[in-house]
Amino acid sequence: MNRIKWIVILWLFLGVLTLSQLLLTKMIYPDTLTSAQVYLYPLGSFITGILMLFTFLIPVFDYSIRFRPQIRIPLLVVHGILYVSIYLLLIFLFDSLLVERTFLNYGTRLKDFALVSFNNILKNYLFQVAILYVYEFIRNLKREVIRKRDLETRLGISKLQLLKYQLQPHFLFNSLNSVVSIMDDDRGKAQDMLINLSDFLRMTLRADFGKLVPLPQELDNLQKYMGIEKIRFEDQLDFVLKMDDRANDLLVPVMILQPIVENAIKHGFKGMTGKLTITVEVESSNKKILIRNNGAKLSAIRENFGLTNVKKRLRHYRPERCSFRIYQEEGWVVNELLLP
Repeated sequence: MNRIKWIVILWLFLGVLTLSQLLLTKMIYPDTLTSAQVYLYPLGSFITGILMLFTFLIPVFDYSIRFRPQIRIPLLVVHGILYVSIYLLLIFLFDSLLVERTFLNYGTRLKDFALVSFNNILKNYLFQVAILYVYEFIRNLKREVIRKRDLETRLGISKLQLLKYQLQPHFLFNSLNSVVSIMDDDRGKAQDMLINLSDFLRMTLRADFGKLVPLPQELDNLQKYMGIEKIRFEDQLDFVLKMDDRANDLLVPVMILQPIVENAIKHGFKGMTGKLTITVEVESSNKKILIRNNGAKLSAIRENFGLTNVKKRLRHYRPERCSFRIYQEEGWVVNELLLP
């Protein structure tokens, strides 16, 4: 409800209250008031109040917003005195024309009327100004909340973009080092790795890190990454994907799985002579992804740049729901993601 409706309701309330008081007075003292005084005076008061609201009160109040409080408050005080004076003149003119129907002793009657009614009219003015101030405060508060929300959203997007730009060099350097390491031994594999790397980076550059993507799209990205790594490690690296058909409907942050798998490969081979197996299990009913590897024990793993980014990005979505943790389960290191 806007401010004008609140003030109109105030005037209706005052009109009904005044009418009730006059009706009660006429019932108790029938000869003291005429019917015109009982019915026409509240009507005149209501019409005058609404007229003053639109022509004098709201325009001046809105104009005063541009001033500092040190100037605005004295301005509204002066305005209040003028408002009460004009209101008194108008309502008394209405009373003289339609209620009393006489202008005899106009000055004396106006003075007596002003002495009796000044406080009530001033209270009405203060009530209206208070409503305008409350509405202004609420409106400014809403604007500030919206501004902060927009700022937080833009800040969150900026952070995600920063993580994106940080992730690309990180992964690029690691992959190029892998290409260099096999260049002399197998030029063909090095070329295949560069082609896969080019495709993978192209998808990364096009990705919007602020949005969720279907799980199949994310898994396709992961498969391209694993294609690069399997060229490097050949039969020493095995990759297994377990998911049901309902998992295709899940949404995940783009490029959220690759850093976890990269970390598993990096640390999994430490002190290991056999095959490193990495499994990705999707529990669609729980919106959970488990990335397991049978490599180095958890005590030998430190949280690196990629895993830190995973946690930061998940917090951007539903903090009360999304989470990431690593734990040891018998001979497997398990990375657990709870999705939005």
